[in-house]
Amino acid sequence: MARSSTSSSSEVDEDISPNINVKFETDEAKFSLQPHLFEPTIIKKGSSSSSDSESQADEEGSNSSADESRLDNLEWCKCGHCQMMDRSDECVCCQEIPEMLSLNEEVTIIKKIKDPLTCITDNPAFTSVCLDMFVLRTAWYQYRQEYDNPFEGPDNQRNRHIAYRQLARFGWGVLGRHVRVALPSCAVSCIRAHFPPPGPEDDHVYVGFKPASDEDD
Repeated sequence: MARSSTSSSSEVDEDISPNINVKFETDEAKFSLQPHLFEPTIIKKGSSSSSDSESQADEEGSNSSADESRLDNLEWCKCGHCQMMDRSDECVCCQEIPEMLSLNEEVTIIKKIKDPLTCITDNPAFTSVCLDMFVLRTAWYQYRQEYDNPFEGPDNQRNRHIAYRQLARFGWGVLGRHVRVALPSCAVSCIRAHFPPPGPEDDHVYVGFKPASDEDD
């Protein structure tokens, strides 16, 4: 399957793909929870601190290799709708994200859908929140009112930008100013397909996900 970008000389898309940057509503929200942040470390008897460090380094190296392997195949996709992305941290399926699974389960119950939803893009709420032109237009007006320097650009680029924000709000609620989440590849690909850039897609370069640390450097 083709990658989402191919030519370095092509137009660069400045829509902030899964780059979500939203204000905190309270001071308490400034500190986001991280997995296993407060769990105690188990140290086996007879093990030295150096061996622990080596084991941790080996584990981190293994995880890094596993992440990079996602750029070579689509084995990580469980929903069947993902596409190859340019960065390993963008290569994530909706079935790997608890927030997306919760949204599918919630809508299945509320809408009394008989069969379980296997992809967030099959979720009727995703269609309404992220793909409906009138919903996106309304969200854009609110965005312009909230920010002094709102994102500007062509209609297709602006719609993608707002659709990404809509999905992040829909799934994660309010995120911090420097808290970014990588949206599932299937959803990003679906949004790009609904609001494509003008001209051949192969001639277009999407910016994609950029962690906050990339901009801080």
